[in-house]
Amino acid sequence: MTTTIYLDKKTKEKAAKRAKKDKLSMSSVMRMLLSDYADGNIVIGANWVRIDKVEEVPVNKEIQKEINKVMKIWNKRDNERKLKAKKL
Repeated sequence: MTTTIYLDKKTKEKAAKRAKKDKLSMSSVMRMLLSDYADGNIVIGANWVRIDKVEEVPVNKEIQKEINKVMKIWNKRDNERKLKAKKL
């Protein structure tokens, strides 16, 4: 199936440059994006955090250990996702 997508020139050039840097074709980038969007892995919308609503929360060593465990799992999953994307 062939689908035509119209992009403004600047966006297309920036995306093509980034895809080339990542050693991907534009077609592969679009397939990955649309697949992740369809699977609910990408949410489209404007998300922002007001600076005045951000606050620093001190944590103790026990909580920091838990945060580190979660980040280790997240990083492992993210790296696996990136490797899978490169194989496409």
